[in-house]
Formats: sequence, structure tokens, C-alpha cells
Amino acid sequence: MDEATNRKKKALINIFYYAIILGIFYFFMRYAFSIFVPFLVAMLIAVIIQRPTNFLDRKLPVKRGVISTVLVLLLVALVTILMILVGAQIVSAVKSFASFLSNKIESFPDFINAIQQWLYKKIAFLPDSAESIVHKAMDSLMGSLSSFAASSEVSSATETAVPSLSGFDLSTLSGPISGIWSFAKGIPSLLISCIVSIIAACFVAADYDSVKEFIVRQFKGESRVALSRTKAIFKSSVLKLLKAYAIIIFITFCEMALGLKILSWLNVYKGSYIIFIAFITAIVDIMPVLGTGTILIPWAIYSFIMGASPMGIGLLVLYAFITVARQFIEPKLVAGQLGLPPFVTIMGMYVGLKLFGVIGMLMVPLIIIMLKLLNDDGILHIWTPMKKDSESQIAQDNEK
Repeated sequence: MDEATNRKKKALINIFYYAIILGIFYFFMRYAFSIFVPFLVAMLIAVIIQRPTNFLDRKLPVKRGVISTVLVLLLVALVTILMILVGAQIVSAVKSFASFLSNKIESFPDFINAIQQWLYKKIAFLPDSAESIVHKAMDSLMGSLSSFAASSEVSSATETAVPSLSGFDLSTLSGPISGIWSFAKGIPSLLISCIVSIIAACFVAADYDSVKEFIVRQFKGESRVALSRTKAIFKSSVLKLLKAYAIIIFITFCEMALGLKILSWLNVYKGSYIIFIAFITAIVDIMPVLGTGTILIPWAIYSFIMGASPMGIGLLVLYAFITVARQFIEPKLVAGQLGLPPFVTIMGMYVGLKLFGVIGMLMVPLIIIMLKLLNDDGILHIWTPMKKDSESQIAQDNEK
């Protein structure tokens, strides 16, 4: 058998092998992930409290199981309190912001009229016949938009009003009642999952060394080396990447909040909800392809059309500042070889969202990054790495 045939045979075997792995991963994420979530959370809690557990185990004459149980309960209590406090603030902010958007929708016809008048001025150079045709098309389009806004406003007002009992169709309550009932049915399952996670975390934390040794014992020779190298890559690269992007989100949030606050001090921005808007902008900014321009540029255009030119200029200046700062900050925090092309990232997010929901949208890009790092390191051989990736990895190994 010649070399070309051997290469084709090896390629087909690799395709079949990775197809099986992808199939197993798909069925696990689709049908079994929710079952194992409590135990994955338990492992995460056990890993988080290992250092304080080891420290207190050396210092206190108390059994390790008691120490780990106390630390697990303290961590769970702390996270629960934070979630309640933050959740209450988020719910309050969302309700207030929804009211704010409702008021903006009421002024939407004025916005449509302002656009219409602006467009009329821009097409004044056309011949009378052409201008008349464009006028009719614009009037039809703007009329449709105004009718849509008016119908939405009426619908919103109808929903918020107190309905009379006479002639009220009780079947309209079937949707909300069904949703509430589904949520209520899910509460016992959620509580059981939380309790199982806490109990499992106590046991895993108490016997963490034994669990770790058992897992390591299942690998021999090169597999054990690959496992150790994978763990090192995950800790040194992926966790650093997540930390770096968390810092970028925080910096963007601070820049946006400070910028809107300065515009408010200058009496240019007369609204509120600065913290909420800054938070949403920071989250959107971290998404590939989108960025702060997704929010700030349309907002600036709206301000110019509505005659609030100072606000529009302020938003464009704020957008330019955040963009320039991001260009300086991101290369310092995120190593070049860890990143992915925007196309690959957005494709991973979309595929993950379609296959596994919101969790998939977050996990799939992270998994792709991990596969890239393992492939560049030579642990996996999925594709031939680019030359610059290999050189970057060699330089990184030399630094270590």
C-alpha cells in the first residue's frame, strides 16, 4: 500500500474518530448535561475551597470533613446572599428601564416625523416627478411605521390597564398561567439539584485528594502526561483569558458610566439608568463583531435627528474614547495566540445557541479556544497549526 493511500486511510480514520467524539459531546450536552450539572457544580465548589481547606486542615485540630463542610456552607451562603442582592437590583433596574423605554416609544411618532422632514430636505434636488414618487413611497413607509408604533402603544396601554370583568375572555390567561405553572413545577427540581450539589460538594471536598488520585490513576504513560499538560494549559491560558475579558468588561463599564455621568454633569444627558446602560454596553462590547458601536452609534444618530446635537457629539466622542482605549488595553491583557478569528467565534456562538441554547453560546467558543490551544501544543492533531501559532507556542515554552 503506497504512502498516499495510507494518508487517505489515516485521514478517514481521524474523521470517523472525531465524528464519534462530536456525536458523544452533542448527545451529552443535549440530553445528559442537565443531569450532571449538580455534580459539576459540586466539583467546582470543591476546587474553589481546596486551598483554604488545606490551610485550615494544617492549622486546626479538626477533621478535614468538618472543615470542608463548613467552608462549602459558607461559600453557598455568600453566593446566595450576593445573588439575592444583585438579583433584586437587576429586577428593579429592568422594571425602571422598561418604563423608560415605554416613554420613549410614546415619542416614536415625533422621531418618525423628524426623519421624514430630514429626508425631504435631502431629496429636494430631485426633479419634481421623481421627488413626488419618493415622497409617496416615504409617506407610505413612515405611515406604516407610525401605525405600528401606535398599535404597539395601544396594546401596551391595554395590557397595563385593569380589565373589566364583563366580556373578559378568560382564555387569554391560559398562556401566563401555563408559564407560571411550568415555573412552579420546576422549583422542586431546582431545589433538589441545589441540595444535591451542596451535599456532593461536601463529600468531594472532604475526599478531594482521593478523587483526584483516582482520576489520575485511570491514565497511563503518555495519556497521563497529556492530562497534566491539558490541565496546565486550561489553568494558565483559558482561565487567564476569562480573567482578561472580565477586566475588559469592567473597564468598559467604568468608561461608559463615567462618560454618561460627565454628560449628565454638563446637562447634555438628561436621562438616568446610567449604571444599567453602562452594564448592557459592556456586555455587548465583549461580543465579537458587535462592540460598543452597536449601541452608541444608533443612539447618536437618534440624538442628531431629534435635534439633540450635543448629546450626539458626546456619544460619538465617548465611542471613540472607548474604542481607542480598547485597542490599547486588549493586546496587553489577552495573548495573541489565544484569540480566534471573529468569524470562527461568531459561528461557534451561533451553532452553540442553536444546538444547546444560551449555555452553548457561551461554552462552544470556549471549547474551540481550548481545542486550538491543545492542537497548537501538539496534544491533539485536528489541523495543521499556522506557522505563527507554532512560533508563538515555542516562544511561550521557552519563556517558561
